[in-house]
Amino acid sequence: MRDYFYNTFPSQLRLLEFRRPNQIVRDHIMRNDSVVFFGGENWESVSDDLSPIPEEYRPRFILSLFMVVLTDQCLYTYQSNSYRVWRQKTNFPKFGWSGFGPHNENPLKILWAPEREHAVIIGEVLNLIPHFVTFMLEETRNFFSRNLPEVDSSDYFECIKQDSAYTFDKGQIVQRFKAEFETRLK
Repeated sequence: MRDYFYNTFPSQLRLLEFRRPNQIVRDHIMRNDSVVFFGGENWESVSDDLSPIPEEYRPRFILSLFMVVLTDQCLYTYQSNSYRVWRQKTNFPKFGWSGFGPHNENPLKILWAPEREHAVIIGEVLNLIPHFVTFMLEETRNFFSRNLPEVDSSDYFECIKQDSAYTFDKGQIVQRFKAEFETRLK
């Protein structure tokens, strides 16, 4: 997972179709001229978005995408003082859409939408979940200790579990992720 995340994921991430918010949203609401969105509501374009990603990479791709979007949204919501540093270091795209304002979609839908549309082999993703959760926890702790030492990773992980978005439970992949995540945090 580590090798894929750092060596392959960045180039595959650029294959998604991104949409820029209008100038008013970029300048006055998000205060970020480089912000882009992908996915739209419920990630309705998931099949088209994943089509350039080779099938054998899709399980790792959606897990990596989920990790960066989850981190982005959780830091924005619960660690707003640290968010600016995160954005400067990563500048990952936003999951959702923008009209009269920005609309962030539930990160768990990154796991559900490909399953819903049969854009991944579910068994392959389920088999990766234990390794992925270990990777996600370790990388998050390492990133925070190096770049955001003021963020307590245990509190951060608890914020994920307590957020209302965490109640989303559609699909086998989401349920397996949540079960593994909660087990590893005990």
